[in-house]
Amino acid sequence: MSSGLASAVGRDRVDDAVWRRWFALVWPPLLAAVILLTSWEFVVWWFKLPNFVLPGPAEIVATATEEPRRVLIDTWTTVVEALTGYVAGSLLGLGLAIFFVTFGKIERLVLPIYVTINSVPMVAYGPLAIILLGIGSASKIVLITVAVSYQVLINALAGLRSCDPGAIALLRTFGANDRTILLKLRVPGAMPSIMFGLRVAVVHAMILAVVLEMLGARAGLGWSVYKSTQMMYFVEAWVAVGASVIVSLVIYGIVNWIGRKLVWW
Repeated sequence: MSSGLASAVGRDRVDDAVWRRWFALVWPPLLAAVILLTSWEFVVWWFKLPNFVLPGPAEIVATATEEPRRVLIDTWTTVVEALTGYVAGSLLGLGLAIFFVTFGKIERLVLPIYVTINSVPMVAYGPLAIILLGIGSASKIVLITVAVSYQVLINALAGLRSCDPGAIALLRTFGANDRTILLKLRVPGAMPSIMFGLRVAVVHAMILAVVLEMLGARAGLGWSVYKSTQMMYFVEAWVAVGASVIVSLVIYGIVNWIGRKLVWW
């Protein structure tokens, strides 16, 4: 009886600690969002700003609810492009980082070419990609993949090479080969740097997807912004901007949560 009561009390304490931790993480951004939106609405009301200058949050939400299906289609298109390029670029960047650490001579040949390609903003390649791959999603996914892979590659390389030489020498004295050292020492030690690169890259993936869609697309949030501004439907453009901000924050939160689980130390 007493042991069951003690275990129940222990579970309650654990649940209470988990709830407090989540509350501490969630309430600051929620409070900041409430303050921002309230101040925004007040400024629009106080100065009586027309919606082509700055619409209020209430008007933006009302416009979004008029045609929710169109907003969802544009949002889904952009999310698919950004996430596909993000996943492909992350895998490519991690693979190249491991490959370069294993074969250093190839790195000296390939990495300068990779740096040269990424020294120019990916948006500058947008028209060329549309000519080569068409106006659909393929051109956006390819450029997002290249940009994300470079960011992940640089951070992963820094992490993989930050291992203590003494620890590597110690493992070799116990007969560890390069593969064992990579899996048991380098990769775990590089996880903080890798997750940092993944967090930065996910934001850039969404930004690049929206901007590339503004250069030419059949659907997407960026295309909605461009089309709305050309037709002078400025509130609809703000709807697309708001949707892209919300999606970016959600995806970033998911990646950050995964990072906390993987890099728990």
